Amino acid sequence: MCGPCKRIRFSKPDLRDRLADSTKERWYNNIVLNIPHASVGGLGIARWDNKVALLSEVKRWTDWFTDLLFIPDNREGIQFITSDYSRFVVDVERLVNDPLEKIGQGIVYKMYNGLHRTFKGNEEIEMFRYHANYIRDLRLMLNEHSLLIDCHSFPSDLSDVDICIGYNDDWSRPTDFVIELCKSVFEKQGYQVGINTPYANAIAPETGYTYNSIMLEVNKRVYLNEQTLEMTEGVISLRKCMAELYSLLKNYWEEI
Repeated sequence: MCGPCKRIRFSKPDLRDRLADSTKERWYNNIVLNIPHASVGGLGIARWDNKVALLSEVKRWTDWFTDLLFIPDNREGIQFITSDYSRFVVDVERLVNDPLEKIGQGIVYKMYNGLHRTFKGNEEIEMFRYHANYIRDLRLMLNEHSLLIDCHSFPSDLSDVDICIGYNDDWSRPTDFVIELCKSVFEKQGYQVGINTPYANAIAPETGYTYNSIMLEVNKRVYLNEQTLEMTEGVISLRKCMAELYSLLKNYWEEI
């Protein structure tokens, strides 16, 4: 990576200067937060064969309070989308014809860790329709100067990492500078940061233009008592960290 002092500025150039210059550049005028797995909605009507075992999986794999963690008080320049349903009802992040469909964990889970699910009438079709509408609404929030942040948490027994930063190795990948910027904000506050570990990639719906997408996964131990599902004081410091990151990203500009 080239030294940021040679090619990075945080103040956006005047519009007339930009129009007269053929240099490729990237800046963000729109941060979009995708928060897909914070809800437990719909579990009461989902037809899983063992409700007790299901609730154990829900406790472990729901991204508890990630809406509170990631959505800031100052929402200028920031949009967000959250799912109304638990991932065990419809997983809005799965792809159409997702490879996990083979093991019953596509858009609509049918099997999970020994559990089985059945449907009546149009229930499954309605969930596919919800998924399609969610992705449509997410696309409508984006433009070519958007940064899409995929917001998640993960169980503490999976990794010693506090914050995982993930991205795709394709057109949606942010520049090295943006990745390093995110990493440095968290490290400055004492968090241990992993890059594409324990998770990799980020949601990036196809559009008629390119934009950047990045995933932020928070270790639940940072902000949550995983047994009681009560938030800890770690929420406060993490929200402050996120507010600082958003402020920097909204002032980012880079020649690429």
